[in-house]
Amino acid sequence: MTPTLISRQDAELKIASLTAEPCGVEVVEERAFVSESSTSGSKCLSLGSISLKQALPPGEPADAERQRALLGRDGTFEWSLPCASELEKALKDLLGDDDKGGDVSKALSSIAAIYVRTGMVNPILDAEAVESMPFRRSATVVSDTSGVLQGGLDFVVRHIPKARVKIPAIVQMEIRNISDRFLTTRRGSRNTKQKKERATKQLVEHLMSQGAERTLLRLELKDDVEIERTYLLGDPLRGAFAPDNTIKGLQLSVPLRTYVDRLILEAARHHQAQSEPGHTVYLLTSDQGQARMALAEGIKPLYFRSIRPEEVFGRRLTGRPLDPFTGEPRPVSLASVVWELATAFGHARLTSHDGTFAVSAIGRDFPWSPYHSTDDLLWYEIEKTGGALGAVPRQSNLENAAVPTVGINLGRGVSSTSPPSYQRMNVNHLLRLICTLDDMQAMEQAEVEQLLNLSSRSVAHYRLFLTSADFIRSEGTRWKATDRLKEMSIAIRDENPLSMRKGFAYAPSFLTLVERVDRLDNGQSLDLSDLGIDSRRTYLVLGELTLLFASVGKAAVYPTSNQPDPAAFSKLALARFEELAGMDAIVATGRWLEALIQQDGVHPEVARRSLEHASEAGLIRRSLEGSTTQTQYDDHKIHVLRIERGTPLAKPIHLYRGDYLMPGNQSGSIRLEGRRQ
Repeated sequence: MTPTLISRQDAELKIASLTAEPCGVEVVEERAFVSESSTSGSKCLSLGSISLKQALPPGEPADAERQRALLGRDGTFEWSLPCASELEKALKDLLGDDDKGGDVSKALSSIAAIYVRTGMVNPILDAEAVESMPFRRSATVVSDTSGVLQGGLDFVVRHIPKARVKIPAIVQMEIRNISDRFLTTRRGSRNTKQKKERATKQLVEHLMSQGAERTLLRLELKDDVEIERTYLLGDPLRGAFAPDNTIKGLQLSVPLRTYVDRLILEAARHHQAQSEPGHTVYLLTSDQGQARMALAEGIKPLYFRSIRPEEVFGRRLTGRPLDPFTGEPRPVSLASVVWELATAFGHARLTSHDGTFAVSAIGRDFPWSPYHSTDDLLWYEIEKTGGALGAVPRQSNLENAAVPTVGINLGRGVSSTSPPSYQRMNVNHLLRLICTLDDMQAMEQAEVEQLLNLSSRSVAHYRLFLTSADFIRSEGTRWKATDRLKEMSIAIRDENPLSMRKGFAYAPSFLTLVERVDRLDNGQSLDLSDLGIDSRRTYLVLGELTLLFASVGKAAVYPTSNQPDPAAFSKLALARFEELAGMDAIVATGRWLEALIQQDGVHPEVARRSLEHASEAGLIRRSLEGSTTQTQYDDHKIHVLRIERGTPLAKPIHLYRGDYLMPGNQSGSIRLEGRRQ
């Protein structure tokens, strides 16, 4: 099959077609993996297996691939990695290297750095540096080469929004030198003996150079990252390169190995001199010597220790790691991980019983054009076996055959023939109770009353709701958790609204609400007046948390079952913006979000996430403008699920405040532009 260009966004559905079962992850460096005696019988390195952590119901629904694509995009997967000793042995075998020089260990460390750059693992930061994070005011971070290679720069951009990033020109020059050495080695002699001698070195330089170049390119193409380039400073140590025979003992003709480090430090000092008083300049580095020198010269080091292989391999990594400062999940797209592996090694592939998905970033017959980088394109091949290897349909771990509908075609449940009773509950109490019951597995009713600080009469509503959904079984005054409650607790802790909707729909009262919403079209409002004031508040918040519907002010509630892909969303978003903008260039964020709710059935949480994906894909250019927060619209809000300090909360979000769409930005108006031709 001829390789075809594909973007990360388009690859999500291709990958989803193979992820009904756990997938093996393999990488290949076609020139470095030269050994013919590998124990696996093939020239590929296994990096464990990836599995989606969300069960689909029996029978594989028609849109199962799309659902798996959404799960992969939201990081709902788990990666089981081989242990470091096994990986080191496999590398030595493939490279034909006994590691007497320590190069295989260096390669292993470079592989571990991939997981830091993708955000699945955090670097080990200096305690004093962590104490000042996230910065209370704007600061500048000057990165050295180790900061780019070892993932420190990605960490700063990902978790410290107030940091401005500076990349000294000498850092880019050093990375280009590594790339040049890699390509020179790759184009070298075809002699088998010489290839084996260079194999490990070539692999290390491939991992370092292409991984670092991708980091800089990735940050450059992100709209919300402020990156500056420092000019190449004049040579402060030119005398070190000029022969001076008058004092032969000093050997001044020998170039200093720390010359590059000196230039990076000079770039930081220059920026500090140009900055206003009180503006802190940090030097990001994993080099202890560089950090000590920065301290000695009045520059605050942002020191981190590079991750050791044994700290990564042999573990299970999740695609939804927690933000170290907020405790909220930070999804890592499965496609972005595959792209990172393909760039670092040259070739990566996912294999399952259903076939193989292979991605390549480099090859003898692959042409290259600048737009390949702009659109993040790689060559792919996919081969499906169609279950010829004896794969069986995956079954849900929920044994109950009556799986309720949740607005995403997960199968129709059996609704009760009698009108359900609607409970009156505080949703924050309900979420907390579900997670606590999952942790303790059983609680006495008195313990529940104490936990929620409620009377037995009020607690009865929670008991009735949980029992109706088969989340608990009552044994006298004892509440005992079921497997179904465990699934619900996982969905809440993972901030997975669609799984939460599926779980809550086991309760007849919520299922009836779901069925009422399913009968509505976009633009039709939902009447909840028959629920009563207290019950209406409960089910309104539950519906908003699970993306079933959204409120527009206090007047109406509209269904929001539309989950467009980034391309489709960009068309909707631009159409609504142009309708609202008229002769103006900007629109209030709340008006734009509410137009998407009413006319297109797009929930603000979906709109926020889709806007991010469309911006990363280059389909939309976005910016927030205006300095005045429109507080007169503070009653225009919805509730969304957030995890704060490990506790799930139904958090009210004001749609007319810009910090909802772009955290840290209080501007209340948005400007959207389409892709430039």
